[in-house]
Amino acid sequence: MAFINNYEPPTPILDHEVYGPEPYDVNFVFRVPPVLFSAKVRLVPFVPRVHAAAYFDGVRGYESMYQHMPVALEHPLDLLRLTEDFRRNTSSILFAIIDTTRPDDDHPEWEGSIAGLIGLLDTNVDHLFTEIGPVIVLPAFQRTHVGSHAVGLLLKYTLELPPAGLGLRRVRWCASPLNIPSNNLAKRMGFKFEGVSKWKLTLPKGRDSNEYAVCWDDWENGGRAIAEDALSK
Repeated sequence: MAFINNYEPPTPILDHEVYGPEPYDVNFVFRVPPVLFSAKVRLVPFVPRVHAAAYFDGVRGYESMYQHMPVALEHPLDLLRLTEDFRRNTSSILFAIIDTTRPDDDHPEWEGSIAGLIGLLDTNVDHLFTEIGPVIVLPAFQRTHVGSHAVGLLLKYTLELPPAGLGLRRVRWCASPLNIPSNNLAKRMGFKFEGVSKWKLTLPKGRDSNEYAVCWDDWENGGRAIAEDALSK
């Protein structure tokens, strides 16, 4: 029996490509509204030419906060390559988190200050599921409303029925067992623990992953109320 295998690895992202095309194409499989917002937080598509410099200012000196990430992000070029990799994958999208309670005089058009990044990945349009990740809250905004509001907005966007949301059936959350803040945020936002995936990521020492999810029936039976409560604080 004759067969061939024409697989070719993805084209590497070159340095001059890390900021993406102009105009910036988010290239996501579902519709993307211009902004998702609560009383204190706005989520807008992360556009490196617009948001990256302020993000790097916020993370400078705190690069150790990436210790639980599945990719190395210690250098700005690493993060820019990640954002372009997300953009090229139609199942993924990144949002800039804007905290509207803290104005940025250099960027009044943002209606606040950049407080981190949050995204969706492994989105499946046929089986209606996605995963929230990464979730990166800058040090100056940790232990505030920022994380819960950002997650709450994405839960509403993904789980509410159209036209308010995408009407997905399942939203997953994965966290290192050692990343206590990530596990706590998932639980606080109504994600249900489903188990541990052993050796989920090939980091230098390997990493297990705690798996959580909010499904459509969880959302209808109390999950929505948990998100709304978080967004009201």
